[in-house]
Amino acid sequence: MFGFGAKREQAGDSAGAAAVPPAAVPAPRTLESVVEEELPIQRHAVAMEGGMPSCLTLFDNFLLCYSLASQIKSVYRHGTPRDCMPKFEDFKFCMSVKGLSEERKEEVWVRRRAEWWARRRLGKSSEDVWDARQDVYSDPLEEKRRAAATAPADQAQQATA
Repeated sequence: MFGFGAKREQAGDSAGAAAVPPAAVPAPRTLESVVEEELPIQRHAVAMEGGMPSCLTLFDNFLLCYSLASQIKSVYRHGTPRDCMPKFEDFKFCMSVKGLSEERKEEVWVRRRAEWWARRRLGKSSEDVWDARQDVYSDPLEEKRRAAATAPADQAQQATA
């Protein structure tokens, strides 16, 4: 209507357009690359939660998903009942890794969570507009705990001096 497209086509033939490089096309994101981005984040998150949840906790989460309040809230918010199968899959996964050592269990749990988040991030998400934060969150109270732990030791040294 305003002729902007025609002017751009004409400007493409001029030498001035050659000075502007074409926009770099980002490499396609693969599931494995996003999983590798998620692993340190999930390691930190699982550590903050106290490690892998017990199978009983996961079973409780599965049953709570089917509670009347949870289902009513889901129908109110989304118009459909909540799908609780992912909770049951978590419980089944926990039961399948019971024979592993604690370190190995936590490692496979972190990997499972990283894969889940990676699949979620590759679908439609806010990352279509925003870039995900790459650094791992630190515990904001950690510095206060360290200061509190060193303060009594400093006071004891001053009292003996």
